[in-house]
Amino acid sequence: MSRENYTRREARHYEDRNYHGDAKKLIKGLDLYQLYELYEIVTEKLNYGSTLRREKELLAVKKVIEDEKGLDPQRLQRIRRGRSDMSKEGARGEKAGRTTVHRKKM
Repeated sequence: MSRENYTRREARHYEDRNYHGDAKKLIKGLDLYQLYELYEIVTEKLNYGSTLRREKELLAVKKVIEDEKGLDPQRLQRIRRGRSDMSKEGARGEKAGRTTVHRKKM
């Protein structure tokens, strides 16, 4: 069997895959906290470059989590947007904390 036929058959196999069904099976036994953590991981991984198959998997998981009942849409939106500029600067800014040492005057 030639290599060309094998890769062609492999590519057809991935197109027939049910990404939505696999994603539903993945989140089936997770509680709310684990769903939020998984959503955060998925949105972070989508920002990186990846293969088409991997991106389809991640998008399917993201869509299934967004469609799940009982999740807070504002929290999902906050995870999607990330931290605000003010909170990013406040955590590790130049003037975070006290810059001069307080000494007792004599």
